[in-house]
Amino acid sequence: MEVWDHDGKLYEVNSYYSLPDYAWQYEPVGLTGAPGTGPYVTVTIPDATPDDGPFTPRPASEVTFSADSGGVPWPILRSFIDLVESSGDIVQDPADSGSPITEPEASLQTPPSLGDA
Repeated sequence: MEVWDHDGKLYEVNSYYSLPDYAWQYEPVGLTGAPGTGPYVTVTIPDATPDDGPFTPRPASEVTFSADSGGVPWPILRSFIDLVESSGDIVQDPADSGSPITEPEASLQTPPSLGDA
């Protein structure tokens, strides 16, 4: 298991199969600080074949990201995302194999400039 350091705080990633959820889960865990202080971040990848053989990831459109209290420094979150993506468990939906991934539409609101204050 990898241990990451950011500003003297240590983090590792738990990766396991969750039987109640029939899914593979990834969670960064803070090793520094009081127990129960977070971070609470989970990526859940549902199993397409929970009753038949090894884990088979469902398409990326069914993967969920959950976050609760506690903070995750950006470099740790980026390393976590890279680790999950490199696992091979994030798969494209076969029906979308020829479709490009589209970016969300930009907000129509224009933030005020500093001179407007």
